[in-house]
Amino acid sequence: MTFKKSFTVWIILTLVFLSGLGTIHAWTSFLAGGPGTSITVPPFLSNGLQIEVTTYLITTLVTISIFLGAACHIILSSESLDLPLYQLGKDFEVKLDEKSQEIKDSMNETLTKLGLREFQLREGMKSLQKNIGELGKELAKELESHKKILKATNKKLVEIGQKTLTVQKDIPKLNKKLNALETVEKDLRIIQEVIEKANSVPEPYLSSTEEIKILEGAILKKGTVRRLRKSGFKKVEDLLLASPLEISHTKAVSESEAKGLQSILQLLMIPGVQHEDAVLLLESGVNSKEELALQNPFSLGARMVKTTELYTKEGKIKEEDKPSLEEIASWVKWARAR
Repeated sequence: MTFKKSFTVWIILTLVFLSGLGTIHAWTSFLAGGPGTSITVPPFLSNGLQIEVTTYLITTLVTISIFLGAACHIILSSESLDLPLYQLGKDFEVKLDEKSQEIKDSMNETLTKLGLREFQLREGMKSLQKNIGELGKELAKELESHKKILKATNKKLVEIGQKTLTVQKDIPKLNKKLNALETVEKDLRIIQEVIEKANSVPEPYLSSTEEIKILEGAILKKGTVRRLRKSGFKKVEDLLLASPLEISHTKAVSESEAKGLQSILQLLMIPGVQHEDAVLLLESGVNSKEELALQNPFSLGARMVKTTELYTKEGKIKEEDKPSLEEIASWVKWARAR
């Protein structure tokens, strides 16, 4: 091998060694920071150029491959070095410039995108600050409005408290008035009941359309009622419309008994008159509805007192069943009304 070839191979191998150092540097940075890491190219290759570690690693590997290929070609080739070392260096410089330009373009594009993102972020922050300011103003207005409402509410509560105290002071007076009103209401209710009772028409003990079977027990015996029904007396009005003589023909009762029966039936058809009342009226000389209508309630009551006392002693009527003067007056009233 000539001196020229040896010198050329030495220079190429030196370049291979330097490229290998760059590859080791790139690989170490790749492992430490990942594919997107940016590193600074050694000062002897460029003036502090920043490129991605992946690009730098590929560039150094390509450079090593080129230099090793050139060295092998020179060593193994029997021919003289046709391509001058200057031309080889020139080509390498061109390729290196192309790669550097690609790297710079990529970096410029990245920086442009970063600048755009920074601008967008800055504008977004301005908009956010503006919105926060407007929101703060609205919240301040709302807070002021709520303060006014709270103040008015407190004022109302104070007024209500004062009115409550006044009402509490008046409660005893109101209770007295309420008790007085309740007493008046109770009295009015009693008066109303008395008026309603006086104006109401009680149901009569008997009605003319009822079957005479209702007379069994208290007024007639069961056998008497059966004989009367066989003779054609079905209803109370049949007994009232017939003469005592016709009733006596049934042999169920005598003529005098028939007269007494008709008197009791007439009295029992007057509202409020019960069986015991009819008996007392008969004993007091009242034998019909017409005679009762002609009575003076006070005179009739005076006549009924002795009979009532006697019947009470004999146990024919109970003490609580004794008719009052008001009841006697009502009998006379209804006898006149019907």
